[in-house]
Amino acid sequence: MIRHIFIGTFKDDISEDIKQKELADMKAMKEQIPGIVDLKIGFSTGWAGTLNQIVMTVDFRSKADFDVYMKHPYHMDYIDKTGTEYFDRSTFAAAQFEFED
Repeated sequence: MIRHIFIGTFKDDISEDIKQKELADMKAMKEQIPGIVDLKIGFSTGWAGTLNQIVMTVDFRSKADFDVYMKHPYHMDYIDKTGTEYFDRSTFAAAQFEFED
């Protein structure tokens, strides 16, 4: 299995309504993009790290499934449009690791 982790920080002036919409849109990736085994998403608690962030993990069975996700139009459109409008793109952090299921 492959786990993809994404962390993004909202711009300071983004309302709670927009943050909730972004959460729902990102959660919808599981239904919109084939190959996603599991997707978990939520807002950072700030216990260690920063508030005003969204954190997402996405699990895939293979690197090929991950590659489909990375190039899928839903994902690309999301990054290009809302990623620029609502997030500080300079804060984006992403990592992947393989694990046994």
